[in-house]
Amino acid sequence: MASRKEGTGSAAPSSSSTTGQVGKGKGKGGSRDSAVKQGQIDGLINTYCQNIKEFTAQNLGKLFMAQALQEYNN
Repeated sequence: MASRKEGTGSAAPSSSSTTGQVGKGKGKGGSRDSAVKQGQIDGLINTYCQNIKEFTAQNLGKLFMAQALQEYNN
């Protein structure tokens, strides 16, 4: 009976630990890469939104001034 316990005990951890290590290794590398890419994308989106905000703020100001002048002249 002792040989059966050793055989069963040694076989189960080796297969699950090997599978666990492979899965963990792939997950960690992929997570790091995706986290870096996500950070870069977030930075690009933030810059893009700031540029739009500045551009639209200037043009909206001009639009409201033109509207006020048009109403004043009529």
